Amino acid sequence: MNLLDAVSELLKLKEQCISAHLEENTWADIQIRLNKDYPTKLPLELWGTKLNESTVWEDLGMWNPTIDEWQSQSWQVKYED
Repeated sequence: MNLLDAVSELLKLKEQCISAHLEENTWADIQIRLNKDYPTKLPLELWGTKLNESTVWEDLGMWNPTIDEWQSQSWQVKYED
């Protein structure tokens, strides 16, 4: 599914108290997670772009690929153990 649909699914799961994150198959170790401090902080975090720390969504502007490339990838919802 595209990134927007995957984020929508992630938000629906949060409402049901189900822990999950998003992964994309070709970009190893990149995950999108909901921020536990939302709504006092940004709702989404990127994981895997910095060693052992989260990268907030606004950091995407510093990254190559572009947001269009992120959106065009196929994302999957992965349930937490």
